[in-house]
Amino acid sequence: MKLTSRRKRSIALAGLALLLGALGVAAQEPAGPYTPVRRDEIGTRVVSLASPYPTAHRTLEVLFTHRFRQTVNEGDSHDLWGLDGGSDVGIGVSAGVAPHLDVALYRASFQETFELAGKFLVWEQAQRVPLTVALRGGIDHLRRPGAEDPDRPFAQVVLARRFRPGVNLVVAPSWVRGTPRLRNAFNVPLGLTLPLGRGRLLELEFVPRNHDIEASVEAWSLALSKSLGSHVFELTLGNSRATTLDQTLGGDFAGGFRRRDVRLGFNIVRDFRY
Repeated sequence: MKLTSRRKRSIALAGLALLLGALGVAAQEPAGPYTPVRRDEIGTRVVSLASPYPTAHRTLEVLFTHRFRQTVNEGDSHDLWGLDGGSDVGIGVSAGVAPHLDVALYRASFQETFELAGKFLVWEQAQRVPLTVALRGGIDHLRRPGAEDPDRPFAQVVLARRFRPGVNLVVAPSWVRGTPRLRNAFNVPLGLTLPLGRGRLLELEFVPRNHDIEASVEAWSLALSKSLGSHVFELTLGNSRATTLDQTLGGDFAGGFRRRDVRLGFNIVRDFRY
């Protein structure tokens, strides 16, 4: 039977429709049991605590941190509740050298501390994988003259669980050889994120007091985080100014802090693809 041009067009359109329908069904098929769940916009840190996610491959990340020294609860309108006081600042850079591996260098003005670290993402949460797991290790080096134990190596296992969009729990068993008062310190910092809508997250951190020393104080912080393109902006509140692991883990920050202190700060993160 000879096909007319109209019939040929009809057959071609029907074939195209079947093809598009098949592609649509394939796209709707559920992800495999080991396909990673979709990440939230957490980034490489929660507030100061490392997340399990390294800097993306072939990406350069620049980090700025700022923590005001004076507390909000001891300030007033004359000094803008601590904003007129001095601050501890930090600048860092990290590079995604492989799909699951990054290296980072961060310099905090407090005690002229340099933190060199590497992070390796072991596996990500999936249908049959309950947790995201990463290994992080490095060293904090204090360049301020007279600092005791200026070289302070550390190691962390960073675990995370995403319960629903925006809700993530981070648990990071950590060790550091050297804090302001301890030779060896072990602690388990915690992080939690909660969704606020429109790409915003409420991020919370808690470092329990270290029971190896009487003067240890638990540290807390929270941040309002917003992602805009390749930028992440975080407005922070917390009782401690510490941003490096050696100053965080013992609850004995050399700059001093109390449980009831409240300090303002912020983080700015910018990613560059290369």
